[in-house]
Amino acid sequence: MNLKGGMLATCAAAVVAVAAAVIASSACAALAPGFEPSRLALLRIEGHETPELVLAQRVIEREWGRSDDSIYVEKDVVNWCSEPGAMMMSAVVPGAGQAYANAPGRGLWFALAEALGWTAHILLRNSGEQVREQAAVFAGQPADSASSWSFARWASATNMSPAQLKLLYAADPDVFYDLIGSDPLLIAGWDDGETSRAQFAELRATSDRRLHGARFSASVLWVNHLVAAVDALRAARAHNVRLSPSLGLDVRGGWHRGRPELMAAVVRRF
Repeated sequence: MNLKGGMLATCAAAVVAVAAAVIASSACAALAPGFEPSRLALLRIEGHETPELVLAQRVIEREWGRSDDSIYVEKDVVNWCSEPGAMMMSAVVPGAGQAYANAPGRGLWFALAEALGWTAHILLRNSGEQVREQAAVFAGQPADSASSWSFARWASATNMSPAQLKLLYAADPDVFYDLIGSDPLLIAGWDDGETSRAQFAELRATSDRRLHGARFSASVLWVNHLVAAVDALRAARAHNVRLSPSLGLDVRGGWHRGRPELMAAVVRRF
């Protein structure tokens, strides 16, 4: 009776283990469709009567590529504007890129600023150079003793050699004129003293202001080219991508750590 009972218990345990394996396999298939266990084994752990179910899963690798049902459609946009082209056009001739991007109203302002900038630059530069020539004529040739400022008059009044001043005048007359108009030690060279020096200094100051204005207008022209180029890019993009009334393209520029900085953003207004 004991032998038969042991055999029956062993058979029952085996049946239970097989049934558990079948149930586990079905559960894996239900939870993960396509799951195929590569090995199902029943191991008897030493010192334990209950077998342990061990499952080994096979790793499946799959490469994903372009789907066969992908459809790519190319569509031509009527009156499409080249954004880099519009930007380059306005960088060379402000306003040209805006006209190309069907925004002539905005381009007109940049073209007008360009014309005014060049006019101011030319007028100020020519006027500054003319006043500088007047100052040089007023001082006269320093080697001529009859000039308003002369080497001989200064040497006679100070008992000093004008050799260094002669070398400076030969090397750079403009620096020499700045010196006789600002250095109090050289007043003795003027025929009318402080009065002549003050008149000469005023002419030089007027010339400096006008030439400075010419240089400033040249800087404004460069800025106008840069801003016109960015605005032309914005105009071309707005033409190609029609934004709704509540959306807009905001372009801002400025200086950051000594370098120009540009930022573009799509803004929605509520």
